Amino acid sequence: MSSPEVEAPIVPQRTSKMDKPKKKSKSNVIVTDHGKNEGDDPHWAYKPPDGAVLLDHSVDAEPFEWDAIRDDDDMEIWLLRVPDSIRAKHLEGLQIDPPPSSRTARVGNLTRKNTTFDVWSIGDDDADCVGGEELRGLSCLLPRKKKRGKLCVAPKAVARHIVISAQPTIPSVLDQQPSVHQNHPRPSYSKDLLNHRFIPYGARSQQDIPVSQPTMDVDIPAPNSVDMVDTSQTDKEIKVKESKGKKRKGEGETPKRSKKHKSSG
Repeated sequence: MSSPEVEAPIVPQRTSKMDKPKKKSKSNVIVTDHGKNEGDDPHWAYKPPDGAVLLDHSVDAEPFEWDAIRDDDDMEIWLLRVPDSIRAKHLEGLQIDPPPSSRTARVGNLTRKNTTFDVWSIGDDDADCVGGEELRGLSCLLPRKKKRGKLCVAPKAVARHIVISAQPTIPSVLDQQPSVHQNHPRPSYSKDLLNHRFIPYGARSQQDIPVSQPTMDVDIPAPNSVDMVDTSQTDKEIKVKESKGKKRKGEGETPKRSKKHKSSG
């Protein structure tokens, strides 16, 4: 006989929290063509401010090249300030006197159409009438080939400061215009006719006039109104009183009459 098969009890398997797979959090990641967003941004390029032009470094600036000026000992750097109406082509052929370095002086002039400009050399002294004081605080930048045309500080200091300014306008007076409120010209006489002269009264006196010594002013108090009495009137009143007193005194000296006593009979 075959023995019956005993079925083993089924035990449920317990799963621990550690065995559960962790769910990964989803993050919004933007993938670009360049790593770390290091691509070209159109807003990164340099833009010159309004009124300025970006310098083209590809242009060959041989006369103003940094190394060429440094190697040439006979070359100086001059700094010029010109009006807006003057261009660089207008300065061609301009001849000026050798400017002094110690003082301000006019070294030439420039005529452009109907305007005449004075050329001034600014020295070490103060010249308020010419201007150009701001030129002393400026420095010069020159392109250099070794640094791919970048601007560098000039190897030499500025030797001369030149200012070109227009001459002040002076109003012109026309001779044909009639002058208003102008006196007639005074007649002139020859000196041989001028024989008379004015001699004031006492000019020929030779007596020595004594010079009075200056007196010192002293403040005197004003007299009271009670004291301001005419002395003549007071003397008269005193004499009248004395005469009256004497008369009364004489009357008093008259002998008195004795009264008679009546006798009883």
